[in-house]
Amino acid sequence: MIFQVQQNTIAAYGQIWEGNGMEFVSIFTQMESQYSDITVKIHTYGGSVFDGNLIFNTIQNSKKNIDIQIIGIAASMGAIISQSRKNKPRMVRNGYLMIHAPSGGTDGTATDHENTAKLLRSIEKNFKTLLVNSTGKPESYVAKWMVGDNWFDAEQALKEGLISEIIEPESDTIIANLNPQELGVQGMYYQFTALLTPKNESKINLDHTMKKPIIEALALTGVNEQSSDTAIIDAVNAKFAAEKSELQGKLDAEIKKRETAEESLKAKAKAAITAVVEAAKKAGKITQDQVATYESIAEASGIEVLNTVLGAIPARNPIYSQIQSHGKTDAVLGREEWDFDKWQKEDPKALEAMAGKEPEKFKELFNAKYKK
Repeated sequence: MIFQVQQNTIAAYGQIWEGNGMEFVSIFTQMESQYSDITVKIHTYGGSVFDGNLIFNTIQNSKKNIDIQIIGIAASMGAIISQSRKNKPRMVRNGYLMIHAPSGGTDGTATDHENTAKLLRSIEKNFKTLLVNSTGKPESYVAKWMVGDNWFDAEQALKEGLISEIIEPESDTIIANLNPQELGVQGMYYQFTALLTPKNESKINLDHTMKKPIIEALALTGVNEQSSDTAIIDAVNAKFAAEKSELQGKLDAEIKKRETAEESLKAKAKAAITAVVEAAKKAGKITQDQVATYESIAEASGIEVLNTVLGAIPARNPIYSQIQSHGKTDAVLGREEWDFDKWQKEDPKALEAMAGKEPEKFKELFNAKYKK
């Protein structure tokens, strides 16, 4: 987008490119410091939604008296920008306004495409809300403007409440049989551009007093207040490209750092699970064939759940120990009345053995102790 400034008037022409939002903010802020009344002239076929939103917000939040004029076409994001003030824009008699849903493209996975679709739906919802507030029409009515390209000439735009007034053209009259649907948005733009002749014949450019604060605010290099408008714009774009590259590098480094940390945590968790399962196998609670099952339990539900499950499994006694103890009793006369605390104090090894050999008796003592 090209911005041309003359005193308290800023004219915005062409496509809204990435970086135009910040460029507009810098120029407009300087104008606000000098003038209480500012005129914004629009002739654009849209472009970047995000930069367009920055332009929209800057105009909307200004405390100055802003007069928005559509001097050619205001299409796509340009139409949205034109609705940024409560006092609706004025449009030349031979001008056009076009509204449609936001569009975009994505390269990548299905998730990338789904995220883009989600973002576009959110932007479309914001557009509809804005148009409802601007025109006073119900959402069901403005929702129709999100289907296809919807063109409005000056009379139609006034009738729909999209503009407040029709003003005299700044370009020669466009032929009566002009068809926006046939020419398309860029064709319409160039029709006006070829005929557009500002009423004031003096050249409208960024003057030195405007260039200097832009250069200082953005810390631009390789340009000065004597540089051309194109050189200033190129320097702004180069700065944002460099900052974007730097931020992307930092983001990639953080992602790599996070992935490394996650891999380390996974390895530690795996080692902890293996240790618990091996201990249970050694204690005779599970067999080698069951190892994979209990490892899956831990991976799905966490090591705490694994500990709970394994803790409820009594240790299995080897067959030879059962044979050796056959016909014998582990009960000792005089211990029938011992409680859990007594066993722990007097014969903890026997209490431990009881958990495996006499689980019911151990459970009875344990429950009595802990009231389970």
